[in-house]
Amino acid sequence: MIVSYDDFTRVFLDKVKEWKFLDPHLSDKEKTRVCDGYLKRACASFNRKCGYNLYNRDDTTRTFLENFSAEDVDEIVDIITEGMVAQWFKPYANNADNLENTLNTTDYSGYSPAEILNRVRTAYKEAETCFKNRGNNYSFEHGDLTDLHLSLIHI
Repeated sequence: MIVSYDDFTRVFLDKVKEWKFLDPHLSDKEKTRVCDGYLKRACASFNRKCGYNLYNRDDTTRTFLENFSAEDVDEIVDIITEGMVAQWFKPYANNADNLENTLNTTDYSGYSPAEILNRVRTAYKEAETCFKNRGNNYSFEHGDLTDLHLSLIHI
């Protein structure tokens, strides 16, 4: 089954409510460019665990050329969009202005820039952990253990 990048973008945008993506001044081309970047980085992280070649894609037609099984598509889209969420969080967690505010904040309150950055970093770590766990679970559930060459060690 051929899957479009738009299938991933649609699910990703349902998972995040970012004002930038709702801005009427943001062109569809720019929105697509940003989402495709998140998609490609998430695919790079999930490719080895997936069992499908996520690099087998056409950026011109914005489709994956890999023949995904119909049973796997929803799960793969969900896992990769979790990775896209983690990629979306990353710039907020690594924002130099936020770091500077953290270092200069003497009054560490619930509303301080330091506390906000701490919460953003925590949310990023949770998103990244969720993505990794979902990828690992997929790999365990769909992997073929017969390819492993295990030998029993006798003591």
